[in-house]
Parts: sequence; C-alpha cells; structure tokens
Amino acid sequence: MNILITGASRGIGLATAKQLAAKGHSVGLFATNTDTLEQAIKDKTFKKPNKKNRIITGQLDVTQPDSWDDAIEEMIDNFGGIDVLINNAGVLVSGTLPTTNLDEQLALIDVNCKGVLIGCHKLAPYLADSKNGKIINVSSASAIYGQPEVANYSASKFFVRGLTEGLNIEYASLGIKVIDVMPLWVKSDMTKDLEVTSIDRLGINLTVNDVAKSLCKLSTSANRKLSRTHYPIGLPAKVFHKLSQVTPDPIIRLVNSKIGSK
Repeated sequence: MNILITGASRGIGLATAKQLAAKGHSVGLFATNTDTLEQAIKDKTFKKPNKKNRIITGQLDVTQPDSWDDAIEEMIDNFGGIDVLINNAGVLVSGTLPTTNLDEQLALIDVNCKGVLIGCHKLAPYLADSKNGKIINVSSASAIYGQPEVANYSASKFFVRGLTEGLNIEYASLGIKVIDVMPLWVKSDMTKDLEVTSIDRLGINLTVNDVAKSLCKLSTSANRKLSRTHYPIGLPAKVFHKLSQVTPDPIIRLVNSKIGSK
C-alpha cells in the first residue's frame, strides 16, 4: 500500500512509518522541518526500503493547500497512487487559557483543525481510486470530554472527531473509509516536560510504538473489516470512551474535574 503520513519526522508519525516500511509498504514521510526528517530516515529501519525506492520524504505545511498539492504530486510521481492518508501532524499548548500565548493557541487551531480538513479535502479524489482508500485521523481521548489545562487542544480534537464522523458517512459513497484513533497521553517529544494535572494523576502509559502499532494495523486492514469510526488506544481511553456513551454528563464532568483540575 502507498501511505502518506504527516508530521512524520518524529513521534507517532515516525514510529508508524518505521513499522509500515518494515512490513513492505511504500511510505511518504512529510513534515514541516525537512532537516529533522532527513535525519530521521537515516535510521536502519529505512535502509532496505530506501534501496527498493519505497520511501520518499518531503516538506509539507499542512495549513497550506499548495503544500498539500506538492506532497500529493510527489506521492503520485513516485508510487503511482495513494491508498492511505494518516493525518498525524499536530501541536499542543498547555496551561489555563488566559495564561497562554494567544498566537500559539491560534496556530494550534491552524495545524490541528485546518491541516486535517485540507488533507481530507485534497486526498479524496486520489483515495477514491484505491480499492481500500482510507483516511486515519489522529485524534485523542481528550475528544471524549473537554479537558482543563489543554482546553483548546481538546477542542481541536473534538473538531477532528466531528469531521471524522461526518466524513465516515459522506465518503462511504466514494469507497473511502474515514476513521480516527484516540490515545490518551503518549510518551513523546510533545509531552516531554508537559505540566498537566491529568498527567500527574494518570501518568503516561502509552509509547509512540503503541499508537503506531494500531495505526499500522488499521492502515493495512481491508475497509470492510473496519466496522467502527473511533478506535481508542489503551485501557483508560477505552474505558472512558465506553463510559461516555452511557454516563450522564454531570458525572462525566465530575470525573474529569477530579482527574484534570488542581
């Protein structure tokens, strides 16, 4: 399969690219920082795939439509088509909203919301030509209920969740499956030195490889086998997701207040 991954120079994106490449798939790794990306693909995991021309890299600013066009063209020129888009690129700003930098919060919305939207818009015609064309959006367990200290990030993942649900229905007529993954906190560069109350109380129990394993499996599964829209990763996320479907809102709010508020 031919798979385009955004935010692929580190973290979940890079870990996913490694697992997919090791399984023989053709992978396009795209990121804003090409220097970091070029260093990343020197990993021994990519040595054999590189020799077989199954790896490409490129610069992609997910907030810019023209940049998406360039990435798509590179995928088509090298692999002849695109089967899967993994919308992984994302940023995180923590802290109570009035104490954070507004420009950083607005940039978060651009990447986490606008970037995912553009990708879903731009890739649709190409994925429709694939037998198992799919979009996998990297959402978060914070899209189950709004989280204090990361409220804007949480809201951006609600956008991803809503877009995924709508397009899961809308794109069915095109033969494209649209799903998301919803991990809780993941040990990565994004969460390094992050000071959030919910992390203090719940800890960080997932690695980037845990999430990558799920993304790899979902990417390479036949669309007919993907019966759900949301795929929580890790036991806490699975429990929270299940409970949110049957628990009254005041109780969910209380639980999240106990976990996420000082």
